[in-house]
Amino acid sequence: MDERSEDERFVRLEVKLAYLEKLTLELNEVVITQGQLIDGLNKRLSRLEGQVQSSTEGREFPHEKPPHY
Repeated sequence: MDERSEDERFVRLEVKLAYLEKLTLELNEVVITQGQLIDGLNKRLSRLEGQVQSSTEGREFPHEKPPHY
């Protein structure tokens, strides 16, 4: 292998590495954003579950079939 083809090979590898590093950073940002969104959704779900539970406490629901049966 001559020196020119070796240099070209290294340049191609460096370019690929740069693209991979950029992609890794972008994907990391996506994962962080999704994690924050999931955390927020979990908090909202917990609040809603608490609201439903507190609004149904002490109530007795009849064991009747719904009218559409």
